[in-house]
Amino acid sequence: MKIDDDWNTEEILKFIAPGTSMRDAIDNIMKADKGALLFFVQDPQSYVEEGIIQGGFELNCLFNSNKLYELAKMDGAIIISEDLKTIWYANVQLAVDNSIPTNETGTRHRTAERIAMQTGKLVVAVSQRRKVITLYRGNWKYMVNDVSLVVLQINQSLRLMERYRMNFDNALSAIDLKEMEMRVTLFDVFEIVDRAIKMILLSQELSFYIAELGNMGTFIKMHFDELLNGVEDNLKLLIMDYANEETIGEDHDPSSIVKSLLFGKMEENNLDPISFAGEIGYDIEEYQIFEMTLKPRGYRVLRSIPRIPITIAHDVIRRFGNLYSLLNASFEDLMSVDGVAEKRATIIMSGISSLKNRANYKS
Repeated sequence: MKIDDDWNTEEILKFIAPGTSMRDAIDNIMKADKGALLFFVQDPQSYVEEGIIQGGFELNCLFNSNKLYELAKMDGAIIISEDLKTIWYANVQLAVDNSIPTNETGTRHRTAERIAMQTGKLVVAVSQRRKVITLYRGNWKYMVNDVSLVVLQINQSLRLMERYRMNFDNALSAIDLKEMEMRVTLFDVFEIVDRAIKMILLSQELSFYIAELGNMGTFIKMHFDELLNGVEDNLKLLIMDYANEETIGEDHDPSSIVKSLLFGKMEENNLDPISFAGEIGYDIEEYQIFEMTLKPRGYRVLRSIPRIPITIAHDVIRRFGNLYSLLNASFEDLMSVDGVAEKRATIIMSGISSLKNRANYKS
């Protein structure tokens, strides 16, 4: 594993997660009541020439957790390759730019923050007194949580995610029936989208915590992925079905709308129904969101039918315009669509028939 310039914070957390050789060494350092300052660079010579790396002992030896633990018994910084293959130097003095502002108080942490901002590289400070691991990279700083606290937070978030998923699935089931009965309101669509957005945002927070667990979070990640399965796809299909034609565009790509909804939810901490209506192209008064009925285009229905790719769904919807025209289409009508031969027409007719039967059963 190597720290690349485009690494995100989750990947950095995985680099130092429980079960990795790096975390084993750091845990041993803390158990021995020691501290450490670790500076990760792939080309240390350039930093020697710049005068950032000064003094110490040049080692250029293979990395392993025991060596790192033993070297941390000395006071200076340890220079390690970003691919975690080599320990370059030990007991090094790092020359920092003291004009860089820092809110840290301890010498080790002040140096770590300034070097990270000065070089843009990953620096890890291990507190001897507080037994805390702090990560620095550029302007980013993160204090690694205790594993027990991470597990507690994940379990609480998973329970919330399970409730969200149950409500999301129930709302999808309800809108299936409403689509068949031609009584979908803008508020019905808003409710499902709101639940999907909540799940996606919660998943982003959960992903961060799961990354902290490393290998310990494997089964949690599997459960998490199962809970999130299909949520974003359904969100995009709902927008493709219900967004105003001018807003969604000719290619019916919902990505920009999804990003805007996620950003709005993060900014305001609440997805407002009227703001949502505006995002998908409807300029309405507040009371109208409960009264305004919409015609689905049929993307979600077509994509629920096996072996119907999105390109064929586009062509079918261009031909019929909306779901209700599609539901009343004959076999010959479907055969007239480019790319829909006898086999695909049969599959679509079978899928529509199954959908009608489910709706009749629910009603």
